[in-house]
Amino acid sequence: MALEAELSCPVCTELFSDPVLLSCSHSFCRQCINDHWTSSRTRTCPVCRQVSPQEPVSNLSLRNTCESYQREKNTKKEEYGGHDCPIHGEKIELFCQTDEEAICGTCKDYEHRWHKIQPLHQAVRQRKGKLKAALRPTENMLLSLRNGAAQDAKISKYNQSQAQQTERRIREEFKKLQQFLKKEEECRVAALNEEEKEKSVQMKKKMDLLSDRLQEVEERMKDDDVTFLQNYNDIMNRARYTPLDSDQSLEALIDVSKHLGNLKYQVWEKMKEICPYYPVILNPNTASSDVSMSNDLTSVTSCVKQQNEPNPLPLLRSRMVLGSVGYGSGVHTWDIEVGNSRHWSIGVCFGSVEKSIVQMLNPANPCLWGLRRNGDMYSFLNTQINFVMTKHPRVVRMKLEDCHDKKGGWWRNVSYFDADCNCLLAVTSQLPTGMELFPYVIPEKRSGPLRVVPAKVTLKIGQVEEDSSFLKRHRVLILLVVLIFLVLCVFLHRLIY
Repeated sequence: MALEAELSCPVCTELFSDPVLLSCSHSFCRQCINDHWTSSRTRTCPVCRQVSPQEPVSNLSLRNTCESYQREKNTKKEEYGGHDCPIHGEKIELFCQTDEEAICGTCKDYEHRWHKIQPLHQAVRQRKGKLKAALRPTENMLLSLRNGAAQDAKISKYNQSQAQQTERRIREEFKKLQQFLKKEEECRVAALNEEEKEKSVQMKKKMDLLSDRLQEVEERMKDDDVTFLQNYNDIMNRARYTPLDSDQSLEALIDVSKHLGNLKYQVWEKMKEICPYYPVILNPNTASSDVSMSNDLTSVTSCVKQQNEPNPLPLLRSRMVLGSVGYGSGVHTWDIEVGNSRHWSIGVCFGSVEKSIVQMLNPANPCLWGLRRNGDMYSFLNTQINFVMTKHPRVVRMKLEDCHDKKGGWWRNVSYFDADCNCLLAVTSQLPTGMELFPYVIPEKRSGPLRVVPAKVTLKIGQVEEDSSFLKRHRVLILLVVLIFLVLCVFLHRLIY
């Protein structure tokens, strides 16, 4: 503290003890200045080196100030860090294990008479031992992290690998977009230059036509007088006809609106071909090491060779790969292309990726629903029902929607369709509500890839909507509202008139 520094001796750097004042006005502890003069054999000031021929005099004011400061410091120490009982004023030397409280001897005889008591130093020793034991796992974990042997270290290494791969893929995708935009820019500039060239060619043709007309009239004017007069009217008509004036219009100018009008929207329309929208994005963190996933996270296939960097936190023992987003209430539709694969499973399940809790694949698991194909046989994962299909679908459309009965009960259904003909294949009903359901796919052994099919999208007021419009999806509700409105209007008209 600044005050304590001012009240400290320059030699010993402690609070002044019996301070004395030299003729140069500097103060020191009496013992400190005597020792200094004895060792140096000169009577100079340790601060300014000035000689002090007179004996130093006591600095009473400074001594009183130092003593007051020391008393105040001791008082604060007793108030905030002392070890006297605040009730009895005795020294605290005991610890009550019953109340977990430090006490004095009088407290033991009265307030804590029947409690379990132990010496204070013993309680401190025991609890420090417990703290050290509690810190030992943390110390071991820190040592393992520093040595790179702990699970967290493996996770950190895996995160670095994920970040590098993801960054590389991001740059690749943006490179594709940049190449597309560059090519589109060149095409549109070329179209503009081509139009400008066509306009120039048309203008040159008209100029050549006029030049020929002028040359023709000038040549006819060189005829002999009789011939000139005989052909005068015809020459005059040809001289008066100027096709440039008669044909001139806005078409002679560059159609700027064709090149700039809705330019960004037109480019976006073309970009949809290389920028598909997928209703389901698979979560690579839920994939096991024997599953290969595409760079755009929409296709998975079973692989024999494991990945170079296995997931240090495998959530599933099976090949199940979850979607990155769970679905709550409402209607949700997505298509899975299974192709000619004869072994696959698709469906929905309860799961919480954030808490690393996912239901294991089990046909009897009540929290997992789906459709499985095994050769020519099909089955539901949570039942023992097997069935066959006359036509094997190449693309399966899944529809998750809310349903209710006449008693007001709510549940969810999952319907499976053949997307090529929109024919219903199977329905899993009575799914519970209240929790999100995550889509999943399982590429079985010897199966082909399972791929999420991109959805058709339209741009409307800055929002991405599915191909089915709002009017189509809610036409019954809209008709009902309109009918109720008309009935109310008729009722009010009769009531008023």
